[in-house]
Amino acid sequence: MLPANPVKRTLYRAVTSLLAALASVLVSIYESTLRLEIEGEDHLRILVASKQNHIVAVWHTFVTAAVFSLHHRHFCIYSDHPRTDAYERSATHFFREIGLKTLRSLGFDVLDASLGKQSAGVLNFIKKIQSGTPAIVAPDGPHGPIYEAKPGVIYMAAKAGSVVVPIGASFSRRVVGANWDDFSLPLPFSRVAFVIGAPIDPPKDLSEAALAERSKEVEAELDRLCFRANEIIQARGAIVAAPEKDRA
Repeated sequence: MLPANPVKRTLYRAVTSLLAALASVLVSIYESTLRLEIEGEDHLRILVASKQNHIVAVWHTFVTAAVFSLHHRHFCIYSDHPRTDAYERSATHFFREIGLKTLRSLGFDVLDASLGKQSAGVLNFIKKIQSGTPAIVAPDGPHGPIYEAKPGVIYMAAKAGSVVVPIGASFSRRVVGANWDDFSLPLPFSRVAFVIGAPIDPPKDLSEAALAERSKEVEAELDRLCFRANEIIQARGAIVAAPEKDRA
């Protein structure tokens, strides 16, 4: 929440903008150290050339790395947060503002759903995709379970006249967060592999059963692509981790 006082509000905006500008420079430097390899990029090239609406699907574990590595493609990112006074007064909200401004400076079209009702935010996101702006979504987000695709991405694709493009990822060295999603970020000078799969069409039947079945297809393909990305990294003699479907 922006401060009510005009002076404090101006200062808040200036500070978050300054920190975002610094963060975008640091991200660019960090990105330049990564040794990136992309397999299957023709799938995206064909979609762009044919002006086909598309949603990129990446597991939540790898979505931040995908954002850093694929920002030049000008994806739309959907962002929301808890609508509570406690959250809006928290440091998390402040850093979220910096993060959103950083993403915009990197070339992303960020749809901040927290500025209105959540339902309106989803509808606006679908309209963005309908207008031809590609989007990036984590099918197991925002709260998991990890590596289980929910039907939301398929539903949005159907409503937006879009296809879903699954992308698998793997890193030679990474730091792993303590969140539910095993948030992972490649360390500087790491090898990073992304494997882009063939587009998946949403079903014409939008029943709960049909959406669930197609979501399972997306889930299986994301896992396959992640293991393929892992193979690419291993072929270079590095030790990595791919999604673990069977956890203790």
